[in-house]
Amino acid sequence: MYKLYIEKNISSKELLKKVFKDYNVLDNLKYNDYGKPYLKNKELYFNISHSYEYTVLVISNKEIGVDIEKITMRKNVMEKICNEEEKALIKTAEDFTKIWVKKECYTKYLGIGLSYGLENVDTIKMPNFIIKRRDDYFIAIYGDDLKNS
Repeated sequence: MYKLYIEKNISSKELLKKVFKDYNVLDNLKYNDYGKPYLKNKELYFNISHSYEYTVLVISNKEIGVDIEKITMRKNVMEKICNEEEKALIKTAEDFTKIWVKKECYTKYLGIGLSYGLENVDTIKMPNFIIKRRDDYFIAIYGDDLKNS
C-alpha cells in the first residue's frame, strides 16, 4: 500500500513538514550513504522527487521509490541510458519520459540514486511500476509492496 502526494510550487522540506505534520520529521530524518532520506524508526518509508514546479512524495510501509519528470525528448540522454529494446519502444517524448522516470525511480528505490547508472536499469524486464500523469509530467512509483501487483 502506498500514498502519493503531488503538490505544485512547494519545496521538498515544506511538503515533508506538511505531510508529516504530526511528527517531528525533520528531527527524525537520516540519510543513507547515497543521500536517500529515511526516518530513524524505519516503520514508515518514503521517497521524494521534484521537477520544475511539481514536488511528489510517496509513503509506504515498505521500501519505495518515486520520480517525476517533465515530458521531454532528449535524444542524447536516450543514447546514454537506454538499451536497444528500450530505444525501439521510443517513438515520442512521452515514451522516452516514461522510461526515464522508471529508471530514476528504481535507482531511488534501491537507495543508491544515479550512482547505480541509469543504463544498468532494464525497464523491459521490470514491469511492476505504477505510472501516473499530471499535466505535462510523468510520475513513476516502484516499491516492495507493488511487486507482482
